[in-house]
Amino acid sequence: MTETRQTLTDVRDLAISVQEAWAASQQPDAVLKAAGQAFLRIPGYRLYTVTRVLPGGREVERIYSTDTKAYPVGGRKPVLPNAYSQRVRREKKPFLARTPDGFSPFFSDHQTITSLGLGCVMNLPIVFADAVLGTVNLLDAEGVYDESHVEPAMMIARQILPALLEWNS
Repeated sequence: MTETRQTLTDVRDLAISVQEAWAASQQPDAVLKAAGQAFLRIPGYRLYTVTRVLPGGREVERIYSTDTKAYPVGGRKPVLPNAYSQRVRREKKPFLARTPDGFSPFFSDHQTITSLGLGCVMNLPIVFADAVLGTVNLLDAEGVYDESHVEPAMMIARQILPALLEWNS
């Protein structure tokens, strides 16, 4: 089996593992934790958070975090009009920054991010009915992620849609 085919099989299996968490009673936490386990395998991370877009679309709220000291659940950020929000919120496309220079102009918390030893960011929009409901945010050391990580991560990230729908209901 080729490496690409094996990777696609692995991603499919990880996506299914998140789907299996849909049946758990502890929602939306069960789905978000299952996704975190999947993301550890592909593409890996040192920080994983999930944000939801609040009504009105001018602010996001963190609903999951693997580092609740630096990035507590319930933390909020404004949605600022910039190239990042254009790409993720309006164009509904993933954002990848391989270095701090790639994300610091857009993230007011860039100093916190780099102080944690993180220098690479992947933000994955979760879209339903033509609206971005939230994002999966994966962070790791500088240069860890590249374009080849985006689509496999998106395939897993899309599986948290029921959790965002539940959170927003």
